[in-house]
Amino acid sequence: MKKILLVLLIAVPSAVWAQGTLGLRFEGGVSWMQGGGIEGASAKTLTAIQPQVGAGIFFNFNPSFRLGLDYSYTRMLREQTNASLLPQPDGGVKGDVYSDFKTNFHGAGLTGELNLLGLGGRKNPLSLYVGTGVTCLFAAGNSYTIGVSNTIKPDKTGNTVHVTGHNEGHRYVVPCIPAALSLEYVILPQVALRISGGYRFVLAGKQELSPKGQAFATVGLCFQLMK
Repeated sequence: MKKILLVLLIAVPSAVWAQGTLGLRFEGGVSWMQGGGIEGASAKTLTAIQPQVGAGIFFNFNPSFRLGLDYSYTRMLREQTNASLLPQPDGGVKGDVYSDFKTNFHGAGLTGELNLLGLGGRKNPLSLYVGTGVTCLFAAGNSYTIGVSNTIKPDKTGNTVHVTGHNEGHRYVVPCIPAALSLEYVILPQVALRISGGYRFVLAGKQELSPKGQAFATVGLCFQLMK
């Protein structure tokens, strides 16, 4: 019995691998962040077009299912201005008037994709994949803040204005769950055009600097490799 189980453990994965194909994909496009660490009514809208590039390696088990390892890079920019300052007991005011927030995101994770047009083992030049998985965003950046305070003299005959600047770096890692929809069309025997869109649900927890989510849209190419 043990010998039979051992043979099955070796033969089944080998048979599945033998029927599959290995591939690479490269893509680029844009992304939009939700949230982003600087909140408030005076915060400017996140940069409309944030560049995103990505690459991945995947294994097609059959025409309907594949697993892949993916990498992506996104740069987030955001500014905030503050027109209202907090009043102080001496009659002066104090507060931050400008904040600049930059973060580079490196995403890496495992994804599984189901081809809705390849169910039943049918091969079709057009594929429609729905996918999800587990991804981590590795963030590194910095925030720069300019503050202003106004001190009133005790005799009310004048005041002193102070301007301060503060630059602080930040690094963190947050998990997220992606959901994507991709349309692929074979343009050459081993090459397919890929159009993809989706959303990453970021599990930020207590990490205030992390975005709450990331939407993206990309265009790229998929290459089927010979094993």
